Amino acid sequence: MTSAKDAEQGRAGVTDSVNALLWRWADHVNGNPYRAVSRPEWFARTGELTLEKDITWWGMGSDVLAHDTFPPGLSKAPVYTGFYWVREDGKPAAARACMVVVPLADPDRIAAAEWDDGYSDYVPAALEGYAVLCSSPFDPKRSGDEAAKAHLREAKRIIEAGDRESRRANYAEIITDPDRGGNALFFPVCGEDRTAYEAAEPDGTTVCLAFVDYDM
Repeated sequence: MTSAKDAEQGRAGVTDSVNALLWRWADHVNGNPYRAVSRPEWFARTGELTLEKDITWWGMGSDVLAHDTFPPGLSKAPVYTGFYWVREDGKPAAARACMVVVPLADPDRIAAAEWDDGYSDYVPAALEGYAVLCSSPFDPKRSGDEAAKAHLREAKRIIEAGDRESRRANYAEIITDPDRGGNALFFPVCGEDRTAYEAAEPDGTTVCLAFVDYDM
């Protein structure tokens, strides 16, 4: 059971209004009976995502769905991640991501938006137990296979170190386009599939995205 101290540490960088929004998303996602999504034990802010054209959550496979109807003029968006502990015999507890939330507007605006029930055909390929969040102009594969493999090796090194240290916010940020500050966030995951949920306004503007890792 998570202690009060652990819960407070897990909320580092998360304001009360954003924290309430994150748990509402967790409840909404877990209300889908067709997907086995692990419920987060805590949320932590895991940096900012550089935006250009769209946002996607994938496993470096070919089956990728991009989200490109967010408010105009955004160049960066905060990223909050829901983690839970995975405990294997003889190994230290390791934090794994099950939900990544990207607010694209203020919490009140998001709370007033309509939430969908997720995509039925969004299943990017798994990548050796990792998932990648990026804006597709900055995706690791854009710079070629060798560069992508190097990015993955570095992300794995960072995340494996986090496993040894039982790091609560366990992820790796890789700068994939230094000239423009483009980045990709790598997360260790356990599920076989990925999908996304959107909060959209009546005109179709997406004001929040929730990406999840799940088993059928």
